[in-house]
Amino acid sequence: MLHRDIIRLIHFKKASRLEGMKKNSIALTVVQIATGSILGFVGGWVCMFIFEGIIWAVLIGDRINHGFWVGLFLLIAMCVTYGVVIVGAGVGMRFVSQKFGADVPLKPLCWGAFLGPPAVVGLLALLNVPWEIFGKPNLILALLIPVLKTLAYIVSLPMRGWVSLGLPVEIWYILAIPIGAILGYRIAAVEDTDVRVEQT
Repeated sequence: MLHRDIIRLIHFKKASRLEGMKKNSIALTVVQIATGSILGFVGGWVCMFIFEGIIWAVLIGDRINHGFWVGLFLLIAMCVTYGVVIVGAGVGMRFVSQKFGADVPLKPLCWGAFLGPPAVVGLLALLNVPWEIFGKPNLILALLIPVLKTLAYIVSLPMRGWVSLGLPVEIWYILAIPIGAILGYRIAAVEDTDVRVEQT
């Protein structure tokens, strides 16, 4: 009887520990998404204010009218803004993770955050794919295009529902940064684990 009670107590402690880890993981994910979204939005807004409200309106004004220089300035402003948003969200999410006792590397966080908004662009592009660009249908295209249409419809289904409800698409871009960052460092962690297993 004593042996069974000890085994039950060990199993109970393990189950309680796993349940606590799951709760902490869920709470960490929610806080990471909230932190990354807020910092990304604030960082983008601050950069837009600096470039548009100060540099362009005050320092440049009507001094530059040539298309090349205007385009170059816009390119620099977009790159700097996107970089500030990505790094700001990544640093904030890493700081929050450390408060939860998780040491998350910054590089995969930023890499995942960088790929988040382009994924939203891809989903939006799937809403209206001009399938006629493939030209006249032959036997291969006649079999392939219906499959691609079905896959595109399934993958873009959440976005279709969101757009049909008339909700702002910009929210997807804001959430894509922290969600992409979380996926980035978790995929990197899985890959590191696989490499260590292969080495051993």
